[in-house]
Amino acid sequence: MLTPEKIYLAILTITQFIILLTFHEWGHAKSAYMLGDPTARDQGRLSLNPAVHIDPIGTLFLPLIGSLMEGGFFGWAKPVPVNPYNLKKPRRDLMLIAAAGPFMNIVLTFAIFGLMHIFELTHDYRPFDARTYVGIKTFLRNSGIISVFLAAFNMLPLFPLDGFSVVNGLLPESVSRQFSKLAPYGMPILMAIIFLPVIIGIPNYIFDFLYFMTIEIYDFIGKIIGVR
Repeated sequence: MLTPEKIYLAILTITQFIILLTFHEWGHAKSAYMLGDPTARDQGRLSLNPAVHIDPIGTLFLPLIGSLMEGGFFGWAKPVPVNPYNLKKPRRDLMLIAAAGPFMNIVLTFAIFGLMHIFELTHDYRPFDARTYVGIKTFLRNSGIISVFLAAFNMLPLFPLDGFSVVNGLLPESVSRQFSKLAPYGMPILMAIIFLPVIIGIPNYIFDFLYFMTIEIYDFIGKIIGVR
């Protein structure tokens, strides 16, 4: 049953998701431009305006439905266009461009923990009530977890996720050519990973592992920043 609180929490989660995904896509666009490809910039994608990255289905509809159902959700933004012919070393540069998105999410997590650390330092001097304080801390904590999960999920070595291009760029050229042939199978495998466990009623071990890695990385970053 939908309640105003559930709707509010779903909208809040989607807002966090959109902000974090915007920085993720900006990372792709910025790195592509730095490596010599202006395609994303020329199409208006080198921007921190969420509107230019939003895909109505992948960024809004599916994540909102998943949030309202109180389950996990997945989503995507509009792919950042990259023209490999503008790159000096296409295989290497495509790997760096792909890695820039997850890297941006990790950088954001450090920034989020920095804000959390400021709140902890000012705990005894906060000029607002305890409920507001807890709400802000919870918002930041959830943002950090979502950000790390975005990085972890996108590093799966399946096309069209970033991990596919990263692995492809790290492999020897002869092996890379063979690995590239797996690209057409990436999306069906990804859909099976997401939906098959739900359909046949078994645990999603891959998502369980991703969540475990997310919490471990999140806690590790927190220790580095010095946040409890």
